[in-house]
Amino acid sequence: MAQVHESFLGDPTETDVITFPYGEILICPAVAREQAPGYGLEIEQEVLLYALHGLLHLAGYDDTTPAEAKQMATVQSTLLRRVLAVGGNAS
Repeated sequence: MAQVHESFLGDPTETDVITFPYGEILICPAVAREQAPGYGLEIEQEVLLYALHGLLHLAGYDDTTPAEAKQMATVQSTLLRRVLAVGGNAS
């Protein structure tokens, strides 16, 4: 994932999700495995969060400024709660 991040975005660090303009969403399960416990999520829920994040980017949301990131995080959290509630996994 770090290699793709470097190639396409010029950043050599590992990242959780990369969204490409034509609809591709690349998710890194290794990052999800590391991050999930810190957020109290199962790995599958963390991956779902990344997928939602990518879909929001495709829908026109951005997170380059603090205000945009806050708005995106709010929508992302709301969507995650709704999806988990439908699946019967809501806390």
